[in-house]
Amino acid sequence: MDPISNPYSPGAGTPPPYLAGRDELQDAFATMIARVGVGNPVQPLVLAGLRGVGKTVLLLRWREIALKSGWATAHVEARADADLRGQLGDAIVDLLRQVSRQYRNRERVERLQRVAVSFLRATGATISRGGLAFGVDPEPGVADSGSLETDLTELLVELGHAAKDEGSGAVVLIDELQDAGSDRLVGVVGACHRVNQERLPVLIVGAGLPTVGKVLSDAKSYAERLFDLRRVGPLDREAQNQAIAEPAQELGVRYEPGALEALEVLAGGYPFFIQTHAKFVWDVAVESPITDRDVAVAAPRAGDQLTRSFFSPRYDRATPAERRYMHAMASRGDDAAPTAEVASALRRRPSDVSVQRDGLLNKGLVYAPERGLVAFTVPHMAGFLRTLPTHEFG
Repeated sequence: MDPISNPYSPGAGTPPPYLAGRDELQDAFATMIARVGVGNPVQPLVLAGLRGVGKTVLLLRWREIALKSGWATAHVEARADADLRGQLGDAIVDLLRQVSRQYRNRERVERLQRVAVSFLRATGATISRGGLAFGVDPEPGVADSGSLETDLTELLVELGHAAKDEGSGAVVLIDELQDAGSDRLVGVVGACHRVNQERLPVLIVGAGLPTVGKVLSDAKSYAERLFDLRRVGPLDREAQNQAIAEPAQELGVRYEPGALEALEVLAGGYPFFIQTHAKFVWDVAVESPITDRDVAVAAPRAGDQLTRSFFSPRYDRATPAERRYMHAMASRGDDAAPTAEVASALRRRPSDVSVQRDGLLNKGLVYAPERGLVAFTVPHMAGFLRTLPTHEFG
């Protein structure tokens, strides 16, 4: 097949050519902003899932839906080494630029700009995306206390009233929520609660690893009732087949059933793996229909790419001791492993290897689905580890 016309797009957060199996989550977001728009309370959506399941892609699709509905939007990727308040400041700049162009009530817009300047000056952070060029002075006594919860709440309430006057809304989408940390999410959760109580058309939604629900609950005990936490898992067989076959069909190419079955085994329903394997299958196939033989030829090439771009970079982040812990986990199988069994495989007591476990948790390489269990945040990581030389373990 012509590699130039290859329709598949593996990448971090890269939208696939056909977003299969996620209609319910798209519809849920559209319904949510429609309810907020008419003044009804909602539970803001938060996505939770492993890496490679398409959470970022869904956030970007939600952003498209909001924009088409006339809402102002901003996207934030939380980072453990960044100041969340400064990152939110960047997002507010984006929002205010959109609002300044769209809203007709200039007096309301100017007050909102002054409140935003107060918030941004109180951050003590550098606004990285082009600076703030509203040309107004701050609004004294509003959003300038230095408390993220107080200031963000006052800013979002002001934004909500302005949006309501315009018959519109605003949404901030925060990716990698777990990296923001519970201590820094206190203000976000509190502000989100207030605007929801006042039924204002402002939303904060987000996505994160499976631990994101606990991170939010640790920030505020009521967070589990405030947010609608949606688990995002692998696609079922029908959705995976659609994700592969539909883009090819648009180009006059079809897959034999055996090829789709072989890809199902290799990708396991995970969107990133689907796009990677399908890309290499397309490149090696000579003609339509694509066969299971084409899949077999492409599989080692796709596997090499996944090793270089997906598995190895994460493995390399771990210390030698943490790697041994990961290998011990992989020796227990593909599912979540009891921490006691992992320690036993290392011939140690659980307390002796808690530093390694905590290091992996902090790096986002593993998570604890339940007390006493540990699992990889990356699909198929255990299988990858078992392909490495045995001297890496022990």
